[in-house]
Amino acid sequence: MSLHSLFGKHTADVKVSRWDRGRFVSRCTSCGADMIKPPGLAWQLRTVGTL
Repeated sequence: MSLHSLFGKHTADVKVSRWDRGRFVSRCTSCGADMIKPPGLAWQLRTVGTL
């Protein structure tokens, strides 16, 4: 099990981020999970049901 899996520290890959529906969309550099950045907020994992 990796430290990433234990601590859940996700980092967005800003090189591949794009603007989509009023927020930035990217992927985690470690695990490839989808991430979003709503305006004025920090990067977060995209949850089910969030486009």
